[in-house]
Parts: sequence; C-alpha cells; structure tokens
Amino acid sequence: MPKKSYIQKIAAKVGDLPAVPEIVAEVMALTEDPNAGLSSVAETIERDPALTVKLLKISNSPYYGMRQVVGSLKLALVILGIREVRNIVLGISVLDAFQDQRAHSSLGQNHFWEHSFKAGALAKRLSDHFELGRQGEDFVSGLLHDIGKLVLWRELEGEYDAVFKESEGRPAALHEVEREAFGFDHAEVGAALAHHWNLPETLVDAIGYHHANQDKLAEATDPQLAATVWLVNAALHDDLNAEDIATLKSCSGDLAWTIIGESPKEPDIEDRRSMLSGFMDEIGQAERVELF
Repeated sequence: MPKKSYIQKIAAKVGDLPAVPEIVAEVMALTEDPNAGLSSVAETIERDPALTVKLLKISNSPYYGMRQVVGSLKLALVILGIREVRNIVLGISVLDAFQDQRAHSSLGQNHFWEHSFKAGALAKRLSDHFELGRQGEDFVSGLLHDIGKLVLWRELEGEYDAVFKESEGRPAALHEVEREAFGFDHAEVGAALAHHWNLPETLVDAIGYHHANQDKLAEATDPQLAATVWLVNAALHDDLNAEDIATLKSCSGDLAWTIIGESPKEPDIEDRRSMLSGFMDEIGQAERVELF
C-alpha cells in the first residue's frame, strides 16, 4: 500500500498523529546541514540535560556494545560521529514522546522496554557481524520497531487494550489481531508516524516491514536494514532452544539472511541459531538501561 494511503487509513481511525518533538526536528535539520559542526550539534542537544544523560547511558551500556567509556556529549560526538549520535537522540526522543505509565502497564511494562532494547542491541550486533557499516541506524531501528504499539495505545486506549489482551489468549500474533480489528497493524502505524515526522525513509521502512512477508523486504528503501530488523524481531519471538530448528522463523528465513549478506550457498541454519543464541546470551547479561 502506498505510504500516503496507509497514513490516511490510519489517521481516519486514530485521528491526527502527534507532532514531531521539537528536539528531533532541530537535531534532524542540523545534522542534514553539511556545514554543521560538532559544537553546534552539542549545543542543541545540551539544551535538554535529561536527553544528554540518557544518550550517555545508552552509549555506555552493554546493549550498545561500546568498547570505550564515553564521559561527555562532545566525546560521544568525536568517537561516534554526528550521524550516530543523531540516531541515538532520535530513538530516545521518539520513545520519550510517548511516555505513559498506563500504556506501559497495559503493554507489559518491563517487557515492552526489554524487547525494544534487545531488538536494538541485536540489530547492532548483526550489522557489526556482517560489516554493514551502520552508524546507529541499526540500533535505533530495532529500538523503535514497535513504536506503533505506543501510538495505538495512546490514540485508542481502551479499544487497543482490549485487542492487546485478546491476542494473548489466541494463537494468532498481535499484528494479525490488530489487522482484524482495525485494518492495519502496529508496524504500519509506526511507519506512518515516522513518515509523518519526516524521519529517514530507511527507518520508516525498517519499522513498517518488520512483520512483512520476506519477499517484501527487497522493496524497502534499505533492504539490508529492513531484513536486519525483520530477523531481530523474529529471533526475539522464537524459542532458540527448540528441538525442531526448522520451525524457527529467524533461522529458516533464507531470503532475509541472504539480503543482509550471508552467502546463499548451502546456508546452515544451525550456524544461524548458534550466532543468534550467542548474541542473545551476551545481551541477556546486560543490565537494563533505566531511561524513563
């Protein structure tokens, strides 16, 4: 479905999508300016001290996997670069815009945040393993892939709460129950929000395609990023200890693995499981980042 069409469809159901946070708009505009220097970017972010603290928490967390302690915003900009810092700020600010303790309770509170951070961390590790040369797009795409759930809860509240609870008692996945109830799912809503906020189309598609059929991934603006988030989401829902490995979506998704760079010649799905399990064990030992 064309982006304009699904945005219209979603807006008709949930009303006007909220405006982009001011800090996101400013940082996005500034970092698109080729003449912008580190100082101007630092000064913009530092106007929000809480955001600066959160950025440093994420940069230094095991989730992000930095090998050097980043003690200041300016040092983060030097080590990570403007684009990578921009992407971390983007992820934090978007989540910050949807803070609602009632929603967190409804969506499983800790589970939602744990899933989001693990998705970001796993996406970054997969990208690093395949040497995709990302600058934070992997982490922020994983972190924000489920943002549509928060949008739906905020806009539909009780109606979405009922759908969410209904999915817990059914074999169908949540996104399938959402489509039955609303005609669209949280992946489309998250993509619509990102598009509405003029976020990079690569991020829009990574969010929007995370429940898509594999054959749709090649249509994304950045197929490798979309395939990475697709695999990450699948892995986090799979039981990687299952006896029948062929039932694991994350390990049997040949097309997604080929897109991100795995050789299509005789893929070994046991190797895939071993890789994902190793990353998951590493991430599972990380202390949760308390941001909100």
